[in-house]
Amino acid sequence: MNTRIIQLLGVPFLVAGSLLLTHVVPAGAKPSGICSNCHTMHNSQNGVSMAIGSSTGAKEFLLRGTCIGCHAQGSNQKILNMDGSQVPQVYHTDGSGDLAAGNYAYILGGKGTPSDSHGHNVVDLGKLDSVLYGPPGGIGQSFHDNGYIVNSTNLTCAGTNGCHGLRDPFVPSGSLQALKGAHHNNVDGQCNLATTVANSYRFLRGVKGYENQTDKWQNVSATSHNEYYGATSPLQLGCSTTSCHGSDSVMPPSNTISGFCGTCHGNFHTLKTSTSTGIGTVASSPFIRHPNDVVLKNAGEYQHYTTYNVTAPIGRTVVPSAASGTVTPGADVVTCLSCHMAHASPYPDMLRWDYTEMVAGTTGAGAGKGCFVCHTLKDG
Repeated sequence: MNTRIIQLLGVPFLVAGSLLLTHVVPAGAKPSGICSNCHTMHNSQNGVSMAIGSSTGAKEFLLRGTCIGCHAQGSNQKILNMDGSQVPQVYHTDGSGDLAAGNYAYILGGKGTPSDSHGHNVVDLGKLDSVLYGPPGGIGQSFHDNGYIVNSTNLTCAGTNGCHGLRDPFVPSGSLQALKGAHHNNVDGQCNLATTVANSYRFLRGVKGYENQTDKWQNVSATSHNEYYGATSPLQLGCSTTSCHGSDSVMPPSNTISGFCGTCHGNFHTLKTSTSTGIGTVASSPFIRHPNDVVLKNAGEYQHYTTYNVTAPIGRTVVPSAASGTVTPGADVVTCLSCHMAHASPYPDMLRWDYTEMVAGTTGAGAGKGCFVCHTLKDG
């Protein structure tokens, strides 16, 4: 999940029922507030379960909720206030918009007609993907592209077959062990180390980036948004520490968001190898698939994309300490998130825009949007 999961892991105070203790921590760096918002000693108060949201039963680390239980409550607010704790929601019906990574309501039906093609069907949601089994764009090795490792029956928010936390085969998939200690050691804002889960961007192990501090968890405007980390050349993927496997889990050695996505969708993001065709042999045109982790050219149509557009975000090759409204062709790069949402979007293939409006030479609804943010001269 592209959002901070509010349950507190490894908390020094274990609280039961209505006993309220304040855990004082530096503002903006780590979670703060009432410990019993997230923890319970016995999972019982006055004979009633203390579980949050859709969660049931006792949880690891004396938690009251799972990722989904805390962050996908299906309310009408995209950010819930729980006794002073702000809880970002990845499943909600808030009409004012969605968080930066999208909204599972487009899969579950909370916003419009439900469709499995609109996002990642994590099994935690209770709705398996009816369209795909293995991840599209597998890197050409049978244990990846046929869904042997990650597939529609085991894709989870966190763990071995998930995105957040440690993607380690010794950590059970979907287990909160993958996120142990992350929230209490959370690095907020500039995540330029990515050496642990806690100091990685959005708890995506090994990914660098900047987390919006003006409008948390959101991409709002040219000057209020997350910043994504990118590189000037894609990876060549394989099973090694220079490819997918880090010291403690699966992670991108490039530390980029596109490299992270490439650990499952390799052919969509990487250079040609003996087992994959990728985007082509080199990181320059002509490409056989749309490139990521390549520089936006400072020539032709691309040179005109100079004001940051949240509907087609670009990546930076140095992790900034604040959001910038300026795009620099010749320096900034294309990433997978330039086109796609991470969780789910209103459009098929998790796109940020309606692909049916991308009509060359148009002066209609699609003009200046989507593809045309970078390809500035193709919409007439």
